[in-house]
Amino acid sequence: DTLLGPLCTKQRLEGVEKLVETTKKEGGNVLLGGKRAANFNKGYFYEPTIFDEVKDNFTIIKEEPFGPLVPILTFKDTDEVVKRANNNDLGLASYIYTNSLEKAHKVSERMETGTCAVNHPTIAFAEVPFGGMKQTGYGREGGSMAIKDYLNIKYTHFGLNY
Repeated sequence: DTLLGPLCTKQRLEGVEKLVETTKKEGGNVLLGGKRAANFNKGYFYEPTIFDEVKDNFTIIKEEPFGPLVPILTFKDTDEVVKRANNNDLGLASYIYTNSLEKAHKVSERMETGTCAVNHPTIAFAEVPFGGMKQTGYGREGGSMAIKDYLNIKYTHFGLNY
């Protein structure tokens, strides 16, 4: 029943506020939100914020906001959006919304991200591997893949004399 949860620390709240101000200075237009939640007097709450007029070189595109910030960028075709999305040092997750299952498969294969969600906002579950690519992490947590980071696998080859 939670509609808006808090950010984890005062520093994160201040970081989100700074990123919102930076995005506005760079030319982003706030469509919704853009400030601390007025009806919460305790905790580190920030309104979900949506921007348009965002460009690929904006700070909000190059840094992980770790807050309720959504930058909207437009594109002409699938090739363009995949190329632009992959032209980034980050690669934690990608989200694809489409009516075409074929397109979803093709685009998810091309995205340089550790996880991909199709037509759904959730990607992390305890049963599945979670982790990024590029500058957003190495390895996986969750699922059976996570245990592999804690194992030392050895291969031994015996030459047998007959």
